[in-house]
Amino acid sequence: MMRKLAREIASRKQAEQLLEQKSLELFQANQRLEVAIAQLEKTSADNIVKLEFQQQIDSLLIYFGQAFLNHHLDDVLIGNLVKRIVETPLVQSCYIQLNRDLLLNLQKSGYGNSELEKSVDDTHWNEQTLYLVLTANRTRIGVLSVEVLNENYELEFFQRSFQLVADLLCGAVNRQIIIDTNIESRKKAEKSEQATRDFVAMINHELRTPLNGLLGSSELLQQTSLDNHQLELVNNLSQSGEFLRVIINDLLDFSKINAGMFELIPSNFAFSHLLSSLTSIFEPKATEKSLKFSILCSQSLPKAFEGDLERITQILVNLIGNAIKFTDSGSVTVRFDWSKGTLNFEVEDTGIGISQKAQEKLFQPFTQEDRSSKRNFEGTGLGLAICHQLVELMGGTLSLNSVIDKGTRFFGHIPLRALTESEAKPAVTKNAKAQALPDNLSILVVEDIKMNQLIINQMLGKLGIEPDIKENGVEALEAIETKQYDLVFMDCRMPVMDGFEATAKMRAAGFTQPILALTASTTLAERELCIESGMNDILTKPYRAEEISNALAKWLLDTFSN
Repeated sequence: MMRKLAREIASRKQAEQLLEQKSLELFQANQRLEVAIAQLEKTSADNIVKLEFQQQIDSLLIYFGQAFLNHHLDDVLIGNLVKRIVETPLVQSCYIQLNRDLLLNLQKSGYGNSELEKSVDDTHWNEQTLYLVLTANRTRIGVLSVEVLNENYELEFFQRSFQLVADLLCGAVNRQIIIDTNIESRKKAEKSEQATRDFVAMINHELRTPLNGLLGSSELLQQTSLDNHQLELVNNLSQSGEFLRVIINDLLDFSKINAGMFELIPSNFAFSHLLSSLTSIFEPKATEKSLKFSILCSQSLPKAFEGDLERITQILVNLIGNAIKFTDSGSVTVRFDWSKGTLNFEVEDTGIGISQKAQEKLFQPFTQEDRSSKRNFEGTGLGLAICHQLVELMGGTLSLNSVIDKGTRFFGHIPLRALTESEAKPAVTKNAKAQALPDNLSILVVEDIKMNQLIINQMLGKLGIEPDIKENGVEALEAIETKQYDLVFMDCRMPVMDGFEATAKMRAAGFTQPILALTASTTLAERELCIESGMNDILTKPYRAEEISNALAKWLLDTFSN
């Protein structure tokens, strides 16, 4: 019994020891489990905070990416960016510093907590603060400073996120610099373009105005009694004046085309009018050189067109004039035909021809095959360049074939709208009508330059008209209050009151008779201004006596016949 009891006691003690050991192991396991659970909970919480942080950074990038694209970069926008960064979890404070010399319209250079302001040359951490250098076009433009909470998060995690913010801001700054630079460049270009336009308009006026006096005086002199020597001198004066007119017109046209001021002025015209002009200009010149001059027209040609008759005439006059100038014997032939909405023309001569090398640059300005002081033919070298540009402005093409000592052929193609003959404006070259003008016409001339006053006074005197002459718009307004006038010739640019203002005030005062502009400007803008102010028609300086009489016939004969 005793041995049995001893064995039981030993077994019980052994069981108690085993239980005690298992209890200790269980306790230790529970302890490890609690630590593991605590660590897991902490890791989960950290991950949730990091996820929330990343989500807000992503949202910030999307929002400000759109904002920077859609709005001008300003102080409010940058301030809002700093505010959103600070509202992000794990961020204590933020500061954005931009260089003061940036070409941005910003009122300040620092945004956010200025305690973080620091000039650095490289990206780095200083304890809890990340300094990110901002660059644009490889140039330092500022610093983004961000202070984060010390929660033992890895610093690379923060740096990756805020580097994206820094890149976004750098892109916005660079984009705004480009925009502001382009705006400034455009303003300078517009200012320069306007200065060029003003200069061309001024030169246009200053050159044409004295030319009007020169050509008008020579025309009036030719109509007086002269001996042979005087007539020869006047003819020389007239030819020199005409040559000067061509040079001035070419230079001004070239300047206007290059300044973007050139405008086509389309109108309806009869093709017969173009043919009669070319015939009257070139038949005498061809006869003088004993050349055969002919114009051949296809049966397909419409009777009338819509286009810029003045510029089409200028192109053909230049080409035909060159053909006659460079042809000593033989012929000059002009051909016209019509196909698929295009006026096709050829100008062929049997002249000296043009070398292949010269042909390659013939349409360049100021280009002539022979530029030496011994050359036989004068000119600026602008005529063909302007012809080429005019044809291209009309949507057409101009080309040539030429063989030395055999001749040259120019080919032109200009798109035009065909019209019926009844749609075309009749040519106003009716001197017979001018002879039939009523007696005692009352004409007012408003012109400030004495020479031009003398010219138009004598031109009207040839028609039996003694005009009243005033020097500015103020005098013109006073004149219509005291006398009834049948027609007014109005200069546009005058001191005291210009022709535009004077015309508008005359119309407002109830004056209904025709007012015709006398202007040295050939720009479409000034022509439109003439019409808008109340003028009925435009005479461009230098004008001829024939143009004065035609204008009177156009605007007064119908009135008096009614």
